[in-house]
Amino acid sequence: MNSAPLYNVLDHFDFDLLNHPDFKEDSVREEIIVPIIKNLGYSASKPFQIIRSRNLTHPFVSIGSQRKKIYITPDYLFEVNSKPAWILDAKSPSESTINSKAVEQGYSYAMHSEVRVNYFALCNGVYFTLYNVSKPEPVLHFPTRAIPGYWSQLKEFLSPEKIFNNTEVVLKKDFGLHLKRLGFDQFKSLLFHKVPIFHLGQLDPNMFSMSAGIEIESQIYIATFDFGQKQFEQLKSKLPLEAIEKLAIRDPKSRQLIQFADRVYLVNVNAKVSNQLQETDQELFLPLQVNEFS
Repeated sequence: MNSAPLYNVLDHFDFDLLNHPDFKEDSVREEIIVPIIKNLGYSASKPFQIIRSRNLTHPFVSIGSQRKKIYITPDYLFEVNSKPAWILDAKSPSESTINSKAVEQGYSYAMHSEVRVNYFALCNGVYFTLYNVSKPEPVLHFPTRAIPGYWSQLKEFLSPEKIFNNTEVVLKKDFGLHLKRLGFDQFKSLLFHKVPIFHLGQLDPNMFSMSAGIEIESQIYIATFDFGQKQFEQLKSKLPLEAIEKLAIRDPKSRQLIQFADRVYLVNVNAKVSNQLQETDQELFLPLQVNEFS
């Protein structure tokens, strides 16, 4: 089975520029943010409008006997049919997009009485981080290098057609359940070409798991692939050296998440539909059991 080609809105950007001292917040706006928001479907014109640097009235501040009006100014406010939809603030590559004052600032913009939106995002060029005002942790946090693998999720949250539908984290349809309903659980071998991987989870010393988005006929599914130590060693043999170094398991008894924070890796996966239904507090899913990484 073939998944759709990964869409890269930053295909022509040289990511080494992020390490240059002159690449600051204004460069992040022009080189990183502008291609993202335009490809999401926003422009300077209605109905899906980008409003840059709108002054939001801050509560009056008393200075001596005078009351002075001050303003707060988000970099981007997005409106859909003249209704505020979400906020985006640019940061320099040296500023963090998590656990920082920038998050508090973004939240204050989103909750402002003139705005009141569910989502705000921060982008420092290195990372794109999306928050729901009702949740303390990001709903999306990924390196901009990896945007091809996260593009479908970003559109699901932030595209003009979707933004008002997503007051909570959107759960995609599970690919394993989809295959079972189609009768593919009877097959012992299914080949998936160019599956993107961004992280691996270690479930126990001899079991690993990874998830990937798969697009079929414009429908996005989430596929969970489980595999053992043998397949883990196969996977390492298919990846470049810099990725293999990240796969070093320091404590084989620990459960941990192995992050590929700088890029997307594509692998071919031979797998079958598992017969063990899994359940979390949010969803039911049916993993795919990896036969081999081919």
